[in-house]
Amino acid sequence: MNTETGSPSAPQFIDVAAIERELNSLWKDAGKEDEHGGVTRTSVLNLLVYTDSEHATSELDELLTEVTAAHPSRAILIAADRKATEAGVNAQVISRCTLPTATTKQVCCEQVTINTKGKSVNEVHSAVLPLLVSDLPVYLWWRAEPLLADRVFTRLAEMSNRVIIDSSIFADPHGDLVSLAVLLRDRPKWTAISDLNWSRLTAWRQLIAGFYDVPEYRPALGAANRLEIEYASPAGQPNAISPRAALVAGWIAARLGWTLNHSKTKKSGQSATFELMSKTQKIFIEFKPTTRTETEPGHIAKVTLKADSFAEESSDAEFTVTKSSEGTRLETTIFIGHESRPGRVLSYKRMGEAELIGRELEILTRDRVYEQAVLAAGDLLMAYIQA
Repeated sequence: MNTETGSPSAPQFIDVAAIERELNSLWKDAGKEDEHGGVTRTSVLNLLVYTDSEHATSELDELLTEVTAAHPSRAILIAADRKATEAGVNAQVISRCTLPTATTKQVCCEQVTINTKGKSVNEVHSAVLPLLVSDLPVYLWWRAEPLLADRVFTRLAEMSNRVIIDSSIFADPHGDLVSLAVLLRDRPKWTAISDLNWSRLTAWRQLIAGFYDVPEYRPALGAANRLEIEYASPAGQPNAISPRAALVAGWIAARLGWTLNHSKTKKSGQSATFELMSKTQKIFIEFKPTTRTETEPGHIAKVTLKADSFAEESSDAEFTVTKSSEGTRLETTIFIGHESRPGRVLSYKRMGEAELIGRELEILTRDRVYEQAVLAAGDLLMAYIQA
């Protein structure tokens, strides 16, 4: 079904009533085609997906097929062409159905694709709002550079319970993460935000946090005064600190209550060192590009916590998480004094977008740990910008 109204020179609006009629017609037809009447129309959430890539629509259609199979939803895909000189908007409706089994019915959900261009992009929220299924949570997957002050992003975010972004595609890794931190600080009750890049760090965070689960290690960890993070710079931005590296540093600093001394930030080539304070001592965080050529752009190669001395014997300690050269494992090493302690190996699998999105759709509450990590990472990167 195609619906389009308006003139080429002015913003256009879709016929929402026509879309609803077409959706109802789809389910009537589906019920007639199933001889057992076993088609169930269901949605447990509204999923808004925004893209400004003209080549992404077919790719997103495939991703949404996988996502909605596990999370039945009314999906509204917004394909925006902001650069077009003429305004325009049209919509198409399709249904997505899982195959029935011997014990389950065929479950169907629906997708509305809104193609909008030119000035019409700025008003697309007015077409989206009446299409939402009432009393169901609304998730916005912003699959584009998040323009936090942008009218479209703001309007769609404000009608959503949760906004999903991906900091790995930030055009300005430093400035965009700082802007996100400012938003979270100035508007703490704003829509919940989650980040696919944060989800990709789950295994890293599990292993780092696991060090603290061992009572024997806690005195050395409590005396840690240096955090080193080796990473590969984002593609095409050799002088940028990877958002993943910044988020890990922000998470550790926030969890351990470290506060930044802005005036002590130092740059040296592509490396940067920050001075922070705990309740008892100075801590230094160092970001440095990895020399390992197999590390993919934006990824982390190694995270190390060091204690130069602790306890009466002034022993040194080092706790490290390293990604294996083939990228399939994360391995820990621990040295206290000159003694090596047993490490851990964790399988590391790159999750696809559909799996990442699926995980986010299972969470509705705010991720306070992520928000605090962003605030701390924003402080670090603001100091880096100003240094």
